[in-house]
Amino acid sequence: MSLQATFKSLSVTRFLEEIDAKSLFWIVKRLSGNDTNLTGGHQSGLYLPRSFFEVVFPEICTTEEYNPDVYIDTCYIPQADKLVSKLRAIYYNSKYFPERNLKKKYDEFRLTRWGGRSVPLQDPENTGSICVFAIQKSSSETHAVAWVAENISEEDIIEAWLGQEVEPGRFIMKPTQKAALATREDFRIPADWLATFPSGRELFLHVTRLVPRVLWLRSIDELLLKRREVEFRLFEELERRQVLPEVRKGFGSVDSFIKLAHSVSNRRKSRTGTSLELNLETIFVDEKLHFETQVYTEKRKKPDFIFPSGKAYHDEHFPAVRLNMLAAKTCCKDRWRQALYEADRISPKHLFTLQQGVSGHQLQEMQDHNILLVVPKPFVKTFPKDWRTKLLTLEHFVSRIRAHQEAVADLQKWIN
Repeated sequence: MSLQATFKSLSVTRFLEEIDAKSLFWIVKRLSGNDTNLTGGHQSGLYLPRSFFEVVFPEICTTEEYNPDVYIDTCYIPQADKLVSKLRAIYYNSKYFPERNLKKKYDEFRLTRWGGRSVPLQDPENTGSICVFAIQKSSSETHAVAWVAENISEEDIIEAWLGQEVEPGRFIMKPTQKAALATREDFRIPADWLATFPSGRELFLHVTRLVPRVLWLRSIDELLLKRREVEFRLFEELERRQVLPEVRKGFGSVDSFIKLAHSVSNRRKSRTGTSLELNLETIFVDEKLHFETQVYTEKRKKPDFIFPSGKAYHDEHFPAVRLNMLAAKTCCKDRWRQALYEADRISPKHLFTLQQGVSGHQLQEMQDHNILLVVPKPFVKTFPKDWRTKLLTLEHFVSRIRAHQEAVADLQKWIN
């Protein structure tokens, strides 16, 4: 039976079950602005890591040939009942061909020729959505299936299937022995961590020692991204050293297996939920900004950050124009509205996200609701060109908050 016949009219839950049942090789990511052609770039198409191509299409992982490619016979997208033929898997390797005198030097792998915006993976409105891509390869044919989450409920189902959250810029791939070896890092991990997993704050404090601010000469935007990358790899290595031995021992009962699986999954979710806030909090402290976290506002809402303090927020004599708030969300698609009602006295509201691109339609909605988006400077280029000047980088945001706080002559009376 063909993949199209097998996957036709399935729900997302059944789609994931069939991927496992047929032992397809899969990869999961959040779609970026470059993936969906939101940015109008020349190299549009689904960007995937070398590690995926080394497993599925090792024949094109070469610099002996310029832009080597291969074709996937069909890719079926059940939710749209779309069948894409001759999907192109290509390695853009112009970086290794200086003799061609090209302006841009590429070294990246993509799946292209999807057939336009009618396909969910090329719809700019799906920027930030979770995408599952799975492939079946034989000696003579290659077929694939794909799913793009249409709402938060579908994202929750996919993340529950994975046992972890899908962060922007991350790839989650079906485990292979080669991939497991490639992820090993030579971190100096405290010995007691191998017995008891550290808290999120302990883990991040260790990251700040590995990537200290005093030795970082680049922007705070890049500092944040570097620390997040190191933290992710440290967490992954710690899991390998502490959890993997437990898995290899085996389980005496199904209940003991379920207990460990839930423990690992919950710890992963906890790390994801606190990592971004801790990263921002550390930078704000370094920048000597006055702020509080988790301050109760109206109806017991708790914004991630209030500037300069909860005391100032709740004192009607403190000028509202000098109050600021920041919500922090790794991905803001369909989630940015949660920030609208977190602090009634503050307008505009700021929202920091790691999402790599937001559709023009959603950006306009945010602007209409007085939401100012803050993104790491390297991610600005993943947004529509006509919106880039309206975005704030983390450095811009910090400068704005500092100016507001310096404008209040007796600020100390409102600082707890």
